Amino acid sequence: MSPAETALLTKILAGAGVLFVIAYIGNLISFSNRFANALVTAVVFALIYAGLYYVIDQAMLPPEVRAMSQETWLRMILMSAAVVFVLDLLANVLSFSSRLGNALVTALLFAVLLGVLVYTTGGIPTELPKPI
Repeated sequence: MSPAETALLTKILAGAGVLFVIAYIGNLISFSNRFANALVTAVVFALIYAGLYYVIDQAMLPPEVRAMSQETWLRMILMSAAVVFVLDLLANVLSFSSRLGNALVTALLFAVLLGVLVYTTGGIPTELPKPI
């Protein structure tokens, strides 16, 4: 597995773990409005995930690949937040009997969808750009 693939897998798993905790806390707060609950979960997730994404890049990627990754981090964070919003809203609408189950389903769906989206859209930088 290349350093870029390892960093991607770490980002997705760390994001799913953080999302699980955030979604569970959001479900404990239990806004009366499911839309507001999903929105707050997505915004808090985006802020925490952005910091985590930056730290993982600094620790795991070689400097030449790190520069490429920093160019796309904002797209990754915004895409992740949108996915979190939709998934949390969906999980809230389905209204599982357990808040813990709701948060777990949100996190698992996030990990699978984000991994597939990033991988299929070429979000894994594997080679250096050729000089012009």
